[in-house]
Amino acid sequence: MPKVKICGMTEKETIQTAIEHKVDYLGFVFYAKSPRNLTPDQARELTKNIPPHVKRIAVLVNAKDEFIEQIKDYFDCFQLHGHEDVKRIRELKQKFNKEIIKAIRVTDEASAKTYTQFEDEVDMLIFDSPAMEKTAKFDWNILTKLKIKKPYLVAGSISIDNVDEVLKYNPYGIDVSAGLESSLGVKSKTKIIEFLDKVKA
Repeated sequence: MPKVKICGMTEKETIQTAIEHKVDYLGFVFYAKSPRNLTPDQARELTKNIPPHVKRIAVLVNAKDEFIEQIKDYFDCFQLHGHEDVKRIRELKQKFNKEIIKAIRVTDEASAKTYTQFEDEVDMLIFDSPAMEKTAKFDWNILTKLKIKKPYLVAGSISIDNVDEVLKYNPYGIDVSAGLESSLGVKSKTKIIEFLDKVKA
């Protein structure tokens, strides 16, 4: 059964709904340009009472250590969505002792293959469209040309309408955000339930 990460959580109610319907990972965004951006205080409140079997993931974009210090205790894992290189990944692992997920922005096969430089350094990969949070998908067929050893998630405009298509490629898991929203940055309980019940059936 594929793992499911729901990203961009901003409300306790939808977090609880996702947990009840067997979500595996919950993502919390720290990126000023995002409508889902959180403050450290908001993160502290939102990540309370999340059971240990659901991983709490901080989504970071070229974050400084000073900021990470403020949020590190609320999360199990850091998802790096900026231009972090191998040196930076090693620094973060050594300093904060957290699992690391590295996002790979895919425009074509060559860009997808950049995952190889990170594979030995991270715990998981995410293959996403270059638009990050914007509604865009990449050609999932590219995944069939890669020999990925690490667990990986597929992201980028996934919704209940196309999830069957992406699951044909047998990823370790999928990462969904805007596809479960009722309006920009606001998750829909109904969409969360429908999506998780379908994927986890």
